[in-house]
Amino acid sequence: MSATLTRRPNRLRTTLPSIFASDPFGSLREEFDQMLTNWFTTSDNAATVPAFAPMLDLNETDSNYEVKVDLPGIKAEDLKVHVAENVLMISGERKCEQSEGKRNGGTPHCVERFYGTFSRSIVLPAAVRQDKIDARYRDGVLTITLPKAEQTKPCEIAVKT
Repeated sequence: MSATLTRRPNRLRTTLPSIFASDPFGSLREEFDQMLTNWFTTSDNAATVPAFAPMLDLNETDSNYEVKVDLPGIKAEDLKVHVAENVLMISGERKCEQSEGKRNGGTPHCVERFYGTFSRSIVLPAAVRQDKIDARYRDGVLTITLPKAEQTKPCEIAVKT
């Protein structure tokens, strides 16, 4: 026994509404594409990288706060460290190693590393002795030691009877 399939006339299919007639996510997709375009371009349509914020760790000991910041490829003379009102500010610049898109006679095909200026601020948990702050830079890691102010150091109080 064989069955023959027949196709319905087109007029019947077009009279029924279809959920697939339009893309329900089309406008969302367009907005997302526009957002990405705006994120990676400047007003003069030159490609750029979003702002760079170096990663850091803040640790506390009994007498100090210690901040370690990863800053590979940045020279110590291009770094600035500033403390004001319990806010540590770190800024600097990584110079572009390329000259007009070419380096050592070659043509770059992918440039993902950040270059340009950056700034990072962190609120310190308590007051520090600004006159005793020490900043050292070694192997691409900036280590800042911030001694706690006397009033913030833990102390043991004798209980009187």
